[in-house]
Order: sequence, then structure tokens, then C-alpha cells
Amino acid sequence: RAWMGGEGGDDAEGYARSWLEERYVTYHRGHDLSPTCVALSRDGQWAFSGAKDGSLMMWNVREGRKMACILPAAKCRGGGEGDRNRREILAIATSDDDRYLAVGGRDNCVRIFDVRALGRKSDPSSGAVPATPITRLEGHKKAVASLAFRPRTLDLYSGSEDRCIRRYDLNAMTYVETLYGHQSPIVGIDCANKNRPVSVARDRTARVWKVEEDSHLVFRPGGDVGSAECVCAIQDGWFVTGHDDGRLALWKEEKKRPVGSVIVAAHGYHGGASGVARSVMCCCALGLSDVLATGSNDGYLRLWRVSTAEKDAGITPLD
Repeated sequence: RAWMGGEGGDDAEGYARSWLEERYVTYHRGHDLSPTCVALSRDGQWAFSGAKDGSLMMWNVREGRKMACILPAAKCRGGGEGDRNRREILAIATSDDDRYLAVGGRDNCVRIFDVRALGRKSDPSSGAVPATPITRLEGHKKAVASLAFRPRTLDLYSGSEDRCIRRYDLNAMTYVETLYGHQSPIVGIDCANKNRPVSVARDRTARVWKVEEDSHLVFRPGGDVGSAECVCAIQDGWFVTGHDDGRLALWKEEKKRPVGSVIVAAHGYHGGASGVARSVMCCCALGLSDVLATGSNDGYLRLWRVSTAEKDAGITPLD
């Protein structure tokens, strides 16, 4: 569902229903348990979704159908629920050349799949594909919670609950280096064109990593602002963070405090204005544009305009 402001209600429901009727939005089923992450190929032809049950699906966006079950759902066997939980997928990312799919989860590793092979081997009639990762990148001591490719390269970054970020070069399928600094589990990472990934963690900081200079910048929202749940690189030097107290903030590398006004309760409140603000669970920007999308547990996708102009930098609801 999509809504671009307000507290929801009948108007929001009607707006969302119109998107469904026009097929701007479609629903797809296939996972046994809740999906946890999604990623699109750059050309928009394929979508990939991972879930709590450990399953990984490949979808044909234009035709609106499931192409393959890349990884099947884990079943409770001798190990019980604990064994099944270790199969949970937490993050997926696709490279800009639509060649590689990176998958991270509670198995503490990053699996790399060749998307071209998945497309050739898919069986539309059964939805099954004998997918085997071309490599497993190990090294994290805890779950891999976030993944990001640097645009137009095969540099891959993984953020983990072990408080570390690992960098890989998929040209050679090798590990490059580990970035240290966060004091709590990392929950989000993104990267713009310049080789400066930005990450957020439970330590209530956002960090911009100057990889080539072997240093990093630390950003603290200050005050009573909650921990960030997600981060999105808008362009080189600019990024947005979404927080567990419902705030949405725009940052510039040269400044230690948010730029413009911080959006309070971006997705409204539980139980009305006197309730608790809903967390901003995810955010993503449309490439080469000023459009930002955010999601929360209110069931709505909200769209925002992000301005990086010197005089009116900030975030506003998209009219």
C-alpha cells in the first residue's frame, strides 16, 4: 500500500485500493513465514525476496509470477526451531550489472549466486531451481544483517551483528578488509558512487567510512533521538536515516547534525497522536532522483522529496 502523507484512514485506504486496481502494486505469495528483505535487479525485470523460513524466491516483475525457489524453506527436524532460525535470511543485494545476488542471514556468511544461471535454470512450471552459490564468503562471527554493493562496481559490503563491516571484491571473489568502529550490532549499510559506505548501528551512531583513507566519520543525532533502523545514501556526501522513534533525518558529510528539519513520527503514531511513534523500518531512494520511500509497521509505503539544495535542504512529503 502507498500513501504520501497524513494519518491514513479512509482516504489512504482508497488511495491504496486504486493502486491495486490499476496494478501499480501486486501481491505475490510463496514464503511460509514473513519476508524479511527484497531486492530488484537494476533493469527491473527480476525481484528477489528472502524470509524468516530461510527461503529465497526469484520473481518475474513484468509478468507478475514466481520464476524459481532458489532456496527452499527450512523444515524443523532434529535441531528444532533453533536449527530453522539459523536459516533465516536477513539481507539481499544485487550488483548493478545484474550478475550477482548476495544473500546474508543468521548462518554468519554471505552467499553469492549467479543471477544469469538462475534465469537459465528456472522452471516456471514447478518454481524450483537447483541453485548452488558460486561461493560462500565467511568471516563474520554473528548474523549478517545488511548488504550493499557500491554502484557500478563489484565491491560488496556486509554489516553484521558482530559490529564489523567486511569488504569483498567479487571480481576475484575475495575478502579485502574489515572495518571496525561500531560498538553495537550493525543494522543497515548503503553506498553511493564514491567509495564511502555509510552504516548505522544500535550504538545510536551513523558512520561514513573513508575506505581509501582508512578512517571514518561519526554522526550522532543527539538528544532523545532513538537508534537508527535504516540508512540510505542519496548521493555522494548525503544520506538519510530512519529511527526506531519514528524520526527521519537528512545528513551531509560536512555537518555533524541533521540538515534541515528532522521529520517527527514519519509514519504516525500507534493509537493516535497521544500514542507511541511507529518506527521507520526501511528506507530507499530512487536512483538519480529526489524521491525517497520509507516503510513501517503501519502497512503503508510513504514517499518523500529530498532536497540537497543549499538553501532549502531537507525532507518533505511528496505531493
